[in-house]
Amino acid sequence: MFQQYTEQRIVYLSGDVTEQSISSATLQLMLYASVSNKPINFIVSTYGGSVHEMCSLYDTIKFLSCPVHTIGLGKVMSAGVLLLACGEKGKRLIGRSTRIMIHNVSSSAWGNVFDIVNAANEIQMQQSIMFDYLLKETKMTKKQLEDMFNSKVDTYLSAQEAIDLGIADKIIGASS
Repeated sequence: MFQQYTEQRIVYLSGDVTEQSISSATLQLMLYASVSNKPINFIVSTYGGSVHEMCSLYDTIKFLSCPVHTIGLGKVMSAGVLLLACGEKGKRLIGRSTRIMIHNVSSSAWGNVFDIVNAANEIQMQQSIMFDYLLKETKMTKKQLEDMFNSKVDTYLSAQEAIDLGIADKIIGASS
């Protein structure tokens, strides 16, 4: 089974976006890229997770010399949305029943008032990074993205809505 994934150059990210899951995906991507410039198929199915780790994998994908074709299956939420959107334009697929969810960055803080203010500033910086990257990788306008982030609730999208907003390019199995 693993050999088939290797031959097809498939990297699968499922579960939470954590240091462990992103380290594993990054290693696989870099190993495949070191052997050949053929496209890598990167499957994403996640509820999301760490913005820092999302940025780490985003930077890795952008660094690679070979194209990365992304495939969103099941659920692509929070940090996973950018990971789907950052694939090679025209090669970002999504399952017909896949659900996309976009929301504000969330976190927690503790300590004295200065620690909490410092943490809030960092959370705002993470939000800004996510916002800027989503604008760069999708067809969303600044107003559309601001409306989603300012809605104060999670924004759920269908596969077709994700295509309309430029998060993905084609529904798996759809003609043309």
